[in-house]
Amino acid sequence: MEYVQFTSKPSLESPIMLLAFAGWPDAAEGATGALNYLTRKLPAKKFAAIDPEEFYVFTEKRPISRVNGQGEREITWPANDFYAYETRDHIQDYLIYVGTEPHLKWRAFSNAIIDVAQQFGVTKVIMLGALLDSVPHTRAIRISGGAMDSAMAQKLGNMGVRGSGYQGPTGIGTAVSQAFMTKGIPFGSIWGHSPHYIQVAHFPKVSLALLESLQDVLGATFDLAEIRSSEATFDRQFQEMLEKEDEIQAYVQRLERRYDAARDQETAIPSPQEMVQELEQFLRTRKQGEPG
Repeated sequence: MEYVQFTSKPSLESPIMLLAFAGWPDAAEGATGALNYLTRKLPAKKFAAIDPEEFYVFTEKRPISRVNGQGEREITWPANDFYAYETRDHIQDYLIYVGTEPHLKWRAFSNAIIDVAQQFGVTKVIMLGALLDSVPHTRAIRISGGAMDSAMAQKLGNMGVRGSGYQGPTGIGTAVSQAFMTKGIPFGSIWGHSPHYIQVAHFPKVSLALLESLQDVLGATFDLAEIRSSEATFDRQFQEMLEKEDEIQAYVQRLERRYDAARDQETAIPSPQEMVQELEQFLRTRKQGEPG
């Protein structure tokens, strides 16, 4: 526990661990937004954090300076927090981690997370992630994922969740999953695909879709009323904005046709190269249409 700082020691029994990382694997804060919401609604209590000193280049991920209510200046460092939720009679406890993808020492960072998981007897791990994709916001969020555990993989398959087949530069989630695999702890991931043309800090529709998928995988029921309301409000406001953007509307309609055709034909998810080409073409078109 060299890098982990504890403020308390919860009494968890055979918890399921839920993970999300801010940064590259968190398009529009879909994953961290989902778990931050869940920790608040359960509610889960923070009990530990990873010291950021060894894992970040602070000139790239700068700490945030704020003045508190007493007029004192405070610094907020990249957060890597652990939360515990103890259910009545320990029917199903949860250990939730919401962190930030590190710059350095990925293996040491992964081992720090695993040390906490092993200390509390974690029985399985599910990571939530979000990525940018050429998908329309007007359709159901595309969900992909997979699992090394056969039972979890079958459950995801029964939900229609498929792997993307992606190969290339990867994120901290892959390093963490490999580390869990070496310890024999079942690991699965669920990814929400966020429309690349929606450039906002948080797109609640992805967070909602991830939480609904998580419910199905776990056989659990969470209070999602608030995030459903946020999603409906965002959708209404975004649709009002689109009424003034004929070019984006036409682009969304093209994405809708492709999405519907893929769903009807049950074709594979577009390759990363196809996604990049689609995004580049969209950005070129937007740039050409700008005045001046």
